[in-house]
Parts: sequence; structure tokens; C-alpha cells
Amino acid sequence: MPDKRHPPTAKGSLGRTLLKTLCTVALTALLIALLREGLSLLPWVDRKTGQHAGSAVLQVLAADGNASQQQMIAAGLMVLCFLLAIVLVRWGERLLDRSR
Repeated sequence: MPDKRHPPTAKGSLGRTLLKTLCTVALTALLIALLREGLSLLPWVDRKTGQHAGSAVLQVLAADGNASQQQMIAAGLMVLCFLLAIVLVRWGERLLDRSR
């Protein structure tokens, strides 16, 4: 539902869409980088805790060396990061709209 106090202009809505797109792409890249770092920390967590949960996660992600399954898992994780970025950007947009 459009906001009646601030009618959208073509330039404003285009700029806002561009900003949201850039934020979504940047946030997706950040989430993927954090995921990679988090996965690289799993062996360290296993050593510190004496558990094997981290190695179990890595073993599932390795997909027994099957390259096509590994690619599917990687693509799924990227899509998950993208969807999370969309949710976070929309949440941030709503917070900004409320503060106006």
C-alpha cells in the first residue's frame, strides 16, 4: 500500500530500488563470506570442545566427494544467504520507514 504522505516519484522509487538491490547483493556476499569463515572454524571448535559436530557438518557438505552434490549444496547455501539478505533488507526498510 503506497504511503499517502510521501507519494513515490519515478526517480525516488528507482533510486530506492537500486539502493535495495545493492544492499541485497552486498549483504549476500557478506553472508557467504561469514559462512565460509564459520565453516573454517568448525575443526577448531571440535578441538576445543572435544566433540565431532563440526566434522560431521563438514562431512555432510563434502557429499562423499561427489562434485555434483557439492555444487548443489554450495548453490543451496548461496540461495539461502540470498534469501536471508532479502529478508534483512526488507526488515531494515520497514524500520527506516517507521522512523520517518
